[in-house]
Parts: sequence; C-alpha cells; structure tokens
Amino acid sequence: MSTDRQSSEQLARRAVIDTVAVSLAALDDPTVTTALRALGPGTAGPATVLATGRSADPGHAALLGGLLGHALDYDDVDDAMIGHPSTVLVPALLATAEDLDVTGDAVLDAFALGLHVCRDVAARLDIEEHYAKGWHSTGTVGTIGTTAALSRLRQLDIGHTRHALGIAGSLAGGSRQNFGTMTKPLHAGVAAHNAVLATRLAASGFTADPEQLESPMGFLALHHGAGLGSTPGGTTQDGLNVKLYPCCYYIHNAADAVLQLVASGVRAEEVERLRVTVQPGGLSPLIHRRPLTGLQGKFSMEYAMAAAVVDHQITLSTFTDAQVQRPAVQHLLQRVETTESAVPPAGGTADGAYAVVEVDVRSGEHLQRRVDRPRGHATRPVTDDELHVKFADCGAHAGLHEEDTERVHDILSQLGPTRSVRESMLPLRELVQRRTAAGVTL
Repeated sequence: MSTDRQSSEQLARRAVIDTVAVSLAALDDPTVTTALRALGPGTAGPATVLATGRSADPGHAALLGGLLGHALDYDDVDDAMIGHPSTVLVPALLATAEDLDVTGDAVLDAFALGLHVCRDVAARLDIEEHYAKGWHSTGTVGTIGTTAALSRLRQLDIGHTRHALGIAGSLAGGSRQNFGTMTKPLHAGVAAHNAVLATRLAASGFTADPEQLESPMGFLALHHGAGLGSTPGGTTQDGLNVKLYPCCYYIHNAADAVLQLVASGVRAEEVERLRVTVQPGGLSPLIHRRPLTGLQGKFSMEYAMAAAVVDHQITLSTFTDAQVQRPAVQHLLQRVETTESAVPPAGGTADGAYAVVEVDVRSGEHLQRRVDRPRGHATRPVTDDELHVKFADCGAHAGLHEEDTERVHDILSQLGPTRSVRESMLPLRELVQRRTAAGVTL
C-alpha cells in the first residue's frame, strides 16, 4: 500500500472516530432530543440511528446522524471548505455502508474522495465569498462532496454519478443566519440525507441535468455569483482540524490564547478590559454579542472569553443555558471587546488566521498572548492518544461505561477490509440501546 493511501485511510479513520465521539457526547442535547420527538423512529431499515440505537432507513439514519454529529459544534473542520466535512460524510457513509453491507475500507476510500471533492468545489466557488454571503458551506459544499463519496461507495458509473450530483446541486443549502440555533446542525443532517437521497435516486435511473454543477444556472453559478473560476486552487493542507473546544472554530485561536493567560495567573476579578483582535472576517460567524443560551454562547467570542477566565477552562459543560446566564460571566463578558485587523497588534504580520488577546488588570499591567493556529489544527495535529482521550471524555459525558466506550473505540480504530461496517456498528448500536433502556436518554 502506498504511503499516500495509508495517510488518507488514517485521516478517514480518525474522522470516523472523532465524529462518533462527538455524536455520543450529544445524545442528551436538546437539539437531538427535540428532533427525535418531531421525527420519530423512521421506517424500518438496515442502518443504525446512532441517536437511539434503533434501525431505520439509511436516509433517516443519515439525517439524524448528521444532526447528532454537529449538535455540539465539536466536530472537525476543514479550512479549505470553511466547514465541517465529517459530520456530513461519516453519517451518510456509515448508513449507506450498512445498507450495502460493505467493508470498512470501502468507507475510508469513499471518505477520502468526498473530502477531495469538497475541497475542489470550495475552490471553484471562491469559498470565502460564498461564506461571506451567508451560505453555510457544511450544508452546501458538504452535500456535493458527500454525494460524490456515496457514488463511489455505490460504485455508480460516470453517467449515474453525474445525475446524482445534478440532483444534489438542486438540494444543497444552508444559511448562516441560523448559527446559534438548532437549525445549524440540521444543515449537516439535511446534507447527509440529501446525499443519500440523490445517490439512491440516481442509482435507480432518476435523472437530472448532468451539467447542473457547471451550467449558467447551476450550483456553482447560483452559489458563487461572481463568475466561475476555471482552475481550482485546492489546498496544500493534508489533515483536518480536530476541535478541542465544543464551539465555533473561529473562537479556538483566542481560546488557546486566553487560557494561556489564565494559566499565567489572570483572574476574573482582576480584569478591567479584555480585548480580542482577529484577522478580517474572523468575527463573521460570531453573531451573538450578548448570548443568553448555550447555543448562542457557541457563537459568541465575548462569552467564550469570559467563561474561560471565570472557569479556567472551556469544556462540554461550558455551553448550557445556565452556564451562559451566570451573573459573574454576564458581568465579565461586557468587558470583552472584539475587533478585526489585517495587522496584528502583537507579533508581526499574520499569514491568515490569528488571534491576539490583550488583558488590562487592576494593577495596571497589560498582558497579551497571540495564537495563529490552535491546538488540534492540521498543522498542530492531535496524536492518536489525544484523540483517544477526547473519545473517552465524550463517552463519559454521555454517561457511558468506560469499558463500553473503549470497545467501540477499538473497533473503529480497526476499520478496514476484514470486517463489514454492518458488523462493526453492532456494538455501537447495542451500547446506545442499553443506554436508552436504562432511561438515560429518549
């Protein structure tokens, strides 16, 4: 096996592990439990609904799986697509793989292709402009990339694949105005569902314009709006960014910086002013300046900074309504200022993203820290052991027994050619079913 293929398979395997981890952590999240009440168990089928441990149609499993994986905003991020590829790719691929009863290596191969297509489409869109206009690329680009991945998994020929992509191009959507609400993770679920729908329809002979993506009224034109680029720039980044904080990724540089200041001795009662400076566009997703809910807090730089200083950490427990509404945090976040600048106030010029956190304390001292790439970024990747720790922490947050969590982690770590995905998913399905039977969740 070539080094490149080994690398892509390892990337895909880690993405599956991380996505299942954050999905387990979200089992009791109100976004998930509300969706389950609304949608019900779905029709019987071969795919695992990870939110319940039940079996359902692959489209239903993908819908709830994508929503579950993105509910905590703790899933991985790709710089090239400015979005969350795995929370769309993984649920759709696992559901379809169970349906087809294929082995794990087929899923890993399809994931690698889907990620490549996400990045290619993002480059052709001018993804920064697409994102700035309000599109949530997890829903838009994710639908197209995941449809390509499922077409590979289903071994569709070129003609059927083009029809699948044509169908997907008409279904893709997602507005950033819904950041900080239950609908943001729904974008991921709908994208996963629509990719399953598009490929199942195309495989049965359902048609679309095979030139839909590139045509004058097609996906690229509609979502770009400024002419089509002929040659995509792509990305030189090989890996994905693994989140170590369950909130918008645009907060993570500043989170690392402020926690360094807290580790050096900064305390909430001493803070007179806390100022965060980021690159142009670095505040665009952070639309909640004075949040009152946990979901809003995930998209509030002010809240994240205040919570980090008050609690000395940012964890899965940080983003609840009660935590956001604490008087001490609400008082401190009013002292947090945010601004964007092409020129960082410390440390010289910046190559892309950065965050500088400056704190004025009562003694008159001025303290600052700068972070350009947070821990877990593809250029500062977590080790397999660190990813294992995150998996265990997510399982503990869900109230799962350590030995059960370990068993599932070990199985996912060995996804490959020797075991079908249907067989691999059984322990995970049984684990969630036992949890449900014990009354821990719905």
